[in-house]
Amino acid sequence: MASNTNAAYDPLLHDGQPAQGRSSLEAQSAARSTPAQSRIGSDVDLEAAAAETLAPAESTPTRYRRVRAGTEPALKKLIILLVVPAVVLLILFFFISSISSSPSRDSSPIVAPTGISYASGFNMKQSWGSLSPHYDTGKQWPGIAENAGKGYYGLPNAQCRFKQVHVLHRHAERYPTTGSLAKLAELANKIYSMTEKPAEELSWISNWNLTLGTELLVSSGVATEFTSGSMFWETHGRLLYNATEKGQMFWHPDLNVYPNGTARHIPVLRTTDQSRINTSAHAWAAGFFGIYSGEDGAPRDNEELYDMVVMQEAPLINNTLASYYSCPNSNSKKYTVGSRMYREWVKIYLADATARLNKLLPTANLTPMDLFSAQALCAFETAAYGYSRFCELFTEREWYGYEYREALEFWGDASLGSAVGAAEGVGWLMEVLGRLEKRLLTEPYAAINVSITGNEETFPLDQPFYMDMTHDSIIVSVLTALGLPFGKLPADTMLQPRLFVISRMTPFGARLYVELIDCPEFSETQVRLKLNGRVLPLTGVGNCPSSEDGFCPESVFIEALRTATSKVDYDNACFGIPKGWEDAPEYAGDE
Repeated sequence: MASNTNAAYDPLLHDGQPAQGRSSLEAQSAARSTPAQSRIGSDVDLEAAAAETLAPAESTPTRYRRVRAGTEPALKKLIILLVVPAVVLLILFFFISSISSSPSRDSSPIVAPTGISYASGFNMKQSWGSLSPHYDTGKQWPGIAENAGKGYYGLPNAQCRFKQVHVLHRHAERYPTTGSLAKLAELANKIYSMTEKPAEELSWISNWNLTLGTELLVSSGVATEFTSGSMFWETHGRLLYNATEKGQMFWHPDLNVYPNGTARHIPVLRTTDQSRINTSAHAWAAGFFGIYSGEDGAPRDNEELYDMVVMQEAPLINNTLASYYSCPNSNSKKYTVGSRMYREWVKIYLADATARLNKLLPTANLTPMDLFSAQALCAFETAAYGYSRFCELFTEREWYGYEYREALEFWGDASLGSAVGAAEGVGWLMEVLGRLEKRLLTEPYAAINVSITGNEETFPLDQPFYMDMTHDSIIVSVLTALGLPFGKLPADTMLQPRLFVISRMTPFGARLYVELIDCPEFSETQVRLKLNGRVLPLTGVGNCPSSEDGFCPESVFIEALRTATSKVDYDNACFGIPKGWEDAPEYAGDE
């Protein structure tokens, strides 16, 4: 496949791609616009652009003159010069037409170029949804100033200080889940079972084998989490513990004291017992606590540095970091519509790719869902091995389509499109509220495990920072329960622009910071939320003011949390018939 551009268009509200030369490139690379393409994006009229490119230039009027007597030989020469080429062109036309009427399987339909890179500057890794590597570049969220969260430790000025930070963190790069691997295996079996050779340009696929593991964190994921912990020490920990003023470059237990100099309990972090979550938490801690700092006398034993509270992931076990286990309705396709929504969309955005690749891989009999698996395979192999040739198979537009597929699944299963979305996130917000109000939680509600939250040894109320390692859908549900205005997503066309972009919300190693900040210019501690380096607008979250720096007074934010958590009817959402879903139809579609 050619390595070129696919005439990028940008469906994202707050993180666009370079746009140089898009219209002309779109016109050159797209000779037609199918119904599927028109539903994927409408920034560029492909048919009009193609027509404009292919239209002949305005003809120059020809000046005729009278032929004088005795000039017949010249006239004959002119006729020959005109007629012979015309005949040759006519013969060539019929010859080419006869060839194109029975096309070779080595030729592909006219499509926008595919490849591992694109001249437009499009980065496919930032359109892999929840499988995207973590990144924090791009435009701010609407209503937030471009310089918000940047500068001196991300603070407005050098006089400001972090008072406390609550971190909700996603695990990093992993192998496919068991269910995802089964889908990848179905694609692999179709490739293995082909009875004809692939087209020359895909000859590599004959030697390809599915070699991915399952469920566990990959090595690059360990690096992602270690880096995240190290960076949190640099950007937040040093200020939270006054490390620079005390002459410490790395964490040391001597820093962990109250203002009066008495020792604090060692920091308590939380994780679950799922391997990739647990491994991520310990890798993050290794980075934060400087286990490999190399400083003489620095402690290396985890037990000297932090306590790790491990929460069980199992059906009907309360756990705010995997809250779907204690919410039976989360398993109901009647109350979670992500599956049916994204399946409808896959048929649309991968229609052309299915026709194109079935021609190049004869007898594979690929479906749109198979090609969705191929896109996921690109991301998984890249995470595990650094590169995947499956990434070469798709156009820029098809990668945008993949990103939207991810949005539909999360929106329909863990956000506003689901009866249980907010319910699965409200428990963690209640825990944050408890910490801010300095009270233990003793009521087993909203997936809260009181054996943990009712004991200050496992649920401390005065730590400078908290770190909870969780899953992508939990972060989405927390933001939903908080009341961010994500709006509605249609399944038959890509909504653009939009706020709900999964690669920006929960990529591998995603991190949500709830920051408490003291500044001399404010009479009260301010609360600010940052998601993957971008300040979130809190306008509309309770009575938080409209603020370009994303600040909300702590007392106002606490009241906003009380309001947000009280609005969620957890019992009905998870165990009964959710309000507004009384007439929801049953869904028996394919998984």
